[in-house]
Amino acid sequence: MDELKGNARFLHILYNDKVTITGQVSVKNGSVTEQQDVTIATDIPGKVIMSGLKAGEQQEFLSNGYDAKLLIDNGIDVPAGAHIVVKSMNGQVTHYKRASRGYAGYGSHQEVAMVLDEKAGKKNVGLGKD
Repeated sequence: MDELKGNARFLHILYNDKVTITGQVSVKNGSVTEQQDVTIATDIPGKVIMSGLKAGEQQEFLSNGYDAKLLIDNGIDVPAGAHIVVKSMNGQVTHYKRASRGYAGYGSHQEVAMVLDEKAGKKNVGLGKD
């Protein structure tokens, strides 16, 4: 397992995106437990990859909605439903919403399934820079 942790250092070289994650956590206020928005991580390195498309779904131009995976360090606890903002190395900002908890079963990283947040990212979708 130590060999995998050593390889993580090389995998993280490919992480050229900056990721900010916000989500809700339970906070006890007296006898009442409330949900509160918190910033979980700011400007951490990550890599976004698109989930595979089936041959029948491929088109010349992709639709505005797509599924993606975020590769990040295992040490970050991303709650279900978190909002993820990714700034690419080109400066493009894209908003995602979480579909499920991250899968941290790899020794080198975790995978977080995401869905493009079309409302928040509408101005960022299209051809070229806006």
